[in-house]
Amino acid sequence: MAEIVFEKVGKSFGSTKVIENLDLTIEDGKFTVLVGSSGCGKTTLLRMIAGIGPATSGRILMDGKDITHQPPEKRDIAMVFQNYAIYPTMSVRENIEFGLKNKKVPKDERDRRIAEYAEIVGMTPYLDRKPSDLSGGQRQRIALARAMVKKPSVFLMDEPLSNLDAKLRAAMRVELIELQRRLGTTFVYVTHDQIEAMSMADTIVLMEKGEIQQIGSPEEIYHEPANIFSAQFIGTPPMNVLDMGDGIRFGVRPESIDMEHERVDGMALYRRGHIVTREMLGAEMQYKVRLSDGNTIMVRSDENDRTDLQEDSDVWIMARSGRLHFFDKDGKHIGHGGPDNLLAKLGGMNE
Repeated sequence: MAEIVFEKVGKSFGSTKVIENLDLTIEDGKFTVLVGSSGCGKTTLLRMIAGIGPATSGRILMDGKDITHQPPEKRDIAMVFQNYAIYPTMSVRENIEFGLKNKKVPKDERDRRIAEYAEIVGMTPYLDRKPSDLSGGQRQRIALARAMVKKPSVFLMDEPLSNLDAKLRAAMRVELIELQRRLGTTFVYVTHDQIEAMSMADTIVLMEKGEIQQIGSPEEIYHEPANIFSAQFIGTPPMNVLDMGDGIRFGVRPESIDMEHERVDGMALYRRGHIVTREMLGAEMQYKVRLSDGNTIMVRSDENDRTDLQEDSDVWIMARSGRLHFFDKDGKHIGHGGPDNLLAKLGGMNE
């Protein structure tokens, strides 16, 4: 296991600065997910840990040891790629064994590790098959076993599930969580998919344009977003954010909104609206609602039996004070609604 520390790290490609003066600590033994849109810098960070894209400035430490300029083969890491990078002409056993042979691990020890980790990833019955005879999920398990037999201190994973279909991705997410808990090893996982980040991470590092927007547990980032970017990146659908005036904006999660035909007393937010679309999502319903000022918001409800809330219906949109978030002119989160903080700013907010 290993703690990874970035100290004032920068990365440039020619004259283009991708990351500048970045500080980050990745905790030992935790499942850390780097998430953000394409080009945000998350894969660049992963490559710097791996040593295949060295930092331009600053230092990277692993358990206190400076690895900034250490070659990849000297680092106690294993990497799993999006395209698996397995050898099609080799059997499952040979693919798993390949790295051990290169390290001149004795055959008895190779056989022991192959048996152990093939069992962990459920590939024991397939050891003599070729990758072409296997499913996408099974090929991903080969890549995982090949990384695991090295017994690394750190697993690096670059969007390893993105080539799988939705059902298999969901199953593999659970398997990876269980695997990390079983091994107790530091996992650093890169994805652009916020559902993967929320469901898998102990710690999320949310990035945009080479900068860290927020670091925290999934619960912290969801319930206490640092800024509008965090609030709208994490959550499906994203948080509704509307203007209050004087640069202040307020936000409310789609599932935190009450929607009725009649106004209900005791709320902090009241707006008139018109249901534009209604989607059945199994146990939940999702609505797109156009407000009287022309803005549209999303509403999500676990009341999937509300036959009275149909498209083209007029409704009241309402929310309690504790469900409201406030942001300043720079997009920074400045608090929740409530009688002792920002509720006084609600003047002119309701209709």
